[in-house]
Amino acid sequence: MSRQNSRLRIIAGAAAIGIAYGLLAAPADVHAADLDTMFVHGTPPVQPVEFGTGWYIRGDLAFADDSLPPLSADLSQFLSSARQASLSAGLGAGYKFTNWLRTDVVLDYRKTISAAGRGPTRDCITQLNGTPPIPAETVYGDCTPNYNSSVRRWDLMANVYADLGTWYGITPYIGAGAGLSLTRTSSSQRWYMGNGNPYHVATDGFYFNWDSNSGDLRYQFAWALMAGVSYPIMDHLLVDIGYRYINLG
Repeated sequence: MSRQNSRLRIIAGAAAIGIAYGLLAAPADVHAADLDTMFVHGTPPVQPVEFGTGWYIRGDLAFADDSLPPLSADLSQFLSSARQASLSAGLGAGYKFTNWLRTDVVLDYRKTISAAGRGPTRDCITQLNGTPPIPAETVYGDCTPNYNSSVRRWDLMANVYADLGTWYGITPYIGAGAGLSLTRTSSSQRWYMGNGNPYHVATDGFYFNWDSNSGDLRYQFAWALMAGVSYPIMDHLLVDIGYRYINLG
């Protein structure tokens, strides 16, 4: 009797453990099934997308050893054949066709070259008598001209480059370009009397002075040769250090 009761207790205990295990395991299985369903049938993770295309923009700052010599104050001649330092800035856009070939169009503005100075003193009419339109010249005095002249230059160039491979992030390149240069020259001449006042003569409705302004705008063919290296300093941004020989006509 006691053995049978003991056996019944063991069986009952084993059954109770099995039921308890089933009750505890069921929510975990259901929860695991829910997680499997969420990952298998839910929204897929976002995939990285490549930014941009072959298009790019560029900005340039340059120091130039310019062969255009200093100007005379009245823009009548070059003073010497000496070279002079200059600066330029440019903005452009381009397209990279392959890892070896790219092209761009760039507009450059160059530092204005200017000159100012005084011309030789000469005799000039300081008083008119008589009746217009043929007044009589009666008094002369000293007059001096002041000149101000400037040369402004732009160039618009279409360029093509060959990238020569990349080593440790550094990409050497060579290139050539062709386009147009625009040169605007301007000059003004202002005359002053010996006492420092602007020179003019006005009497009986007659006005006379020698002040003048002149200017010229010229387009010419331009070409260039380039070489340099580029290096990426961050994603989608490169720094370019190079040399360019450009002939503005």
